[in-house]
Amino acid sequence: MQMRISYPWPKKKKNSSLPERIRSHSIYLFFVLQCLFLSSPDAVANDLLPGTPNENEEQCTEVEPDVDLTDIVNPFKSTCYDWKGNIIPCVYKKPYAERLFDKPIHDPRFVDNKDGTVTDNLTGLIWLKNTRCFGMMDWKDAQLAAKRLKDGDCGPDPAFTLSDGSSAGDWRLPSMSDLCTLIDFSKRNPALPDGHMFSDFPSGYFWSATTLDNNPGMAWIVYFESGTTCYDDIKYHAGHIWPVRGPKQ
Repeated sequence: MQMRISYPWPKKKKNSSLPERIRSHSIYLFFVLQCLFLSSPDAVANDLLPGTPNENEEQCTEVEPDVDLTDIVNPFKSTCYDWKGNIIPCVYKKPYAERLFDKPIHDPRFVDNKDGTVTDNLTGLIWLKNTRCFGMMDWKDAQLAAKRLKDGDCGPDPAFTLSDGSSAGDWRLPSMSDLCTLIDFSKRNPALPDGHMFSDFPSGYFWSATTLDNNPGMAWIVYFESGTTCYDDIKYHAGHIWPVRGPKQ
């Protein structure tokens, strides 16, 4: 089934009959499901897969479901995909890492290194603790900013100032797989696992270093308010930066 969430929204008619109201609610649910797909583990509807540029941020925005429709689940029998094109559940309310790794999740999973960094014991990745260290930038500038990060940056707050002895070139913009290991779809604001130890998150999306396979002008992104994933133009839009160190996932 081909689906898109950027169609004009149908206006509700006054004094509509019961069949018309049912049809209207069905159409509404159709669009709600698109947003639920995006908030599943990297889920996208099949015509939001690489090849259709996402030039409108609204295509990635979640919508609260109508209270009268909350018990209806996927009546169109649609298929949901993750950002790699793998079939995944359309509704998933757990840490995404549980689907990515065939091993127990460490407890505690995160360790505050007291030097402006946080280590994820599950992946071995070291993340910058301060998610607000940088302003919003386009994708290429974001990559450069991550590579230039070094000891002494991200001040003046000593709780977040980087003091790990790192040099320029030690850090990088995370891959989409790196970012996805952190998403917890049971959480909101931010959609991160319990005990994550990171600073308050800014609104808006975070860039990944991963571009679409057949459209290198678009890069994958994550909205950590909800765990929603999408993609955006690397030249004409600005996103946040969350540098990482360690092995690429």
